[in-house]
Amino acid sequence: MKNIALIGPRGVGKSKISRKLSKLTGKPVISTDMIAVYLTGGVSIPDFVKSHSGNWKPFRDLEFQILKQVSSSQNLILDCGGGILFDQDESGKEIVSERKTNILKETAFVISLSRKSEYLVEKIQNDPTRPPLSSVLSYKTILESRLPQYRAHSDIQIALDDRSTEEVCEEILRRSGWA
Repeated sequence: MKNIALIGPRGVGKSKISRKLSKLTGKPVISTDMIAVYLTGGVSIPDFVKSHSGNWKPFRDLEFQILKQVSSSQNLILDCGGGILFDQDESGKEIVSERKTNILKETAFVISLSRKSEYLVEKIQNDPTRPPLSSVLSYKTILESRLPQYRAHSDIQIALDDRSTEEVCEEILRRSGWA
């Protein structure tokens, strides 16, 4: 059976949903961000990016390597970092990553999770554990550019607003064929 990959913006609830799915199914959860921290020797994502002079490209390359490694696995729940669909071009501009989206589509039933932008901005605004997205662009601007890509590169989209974790998980299991 294909993996389930949860994608969406930071703070949407991918980790919470993936943990509940794991409890319901007995299947393991793999967090791409946690693997990245492990592979960098415990260096946090913000510190890793900072150590590369604010350049996200090395981190995006690391995400690709992680996806390549888990691509041979089945029956996993992938809790993907908010930037999993993206790479950077030579000028440093964020672009959709064909190499990463191809791996996700080939190996997983991809589910885009969403919430209202106002909720997401408020949630991450003062959270020091979340990496800064950009010194120039606001989170809201980045959300606006990323949201259509999450939808475009997923098999299904689920809005979490005003829904219980259990309701969302039941829908995921039913619609993914894991039920």
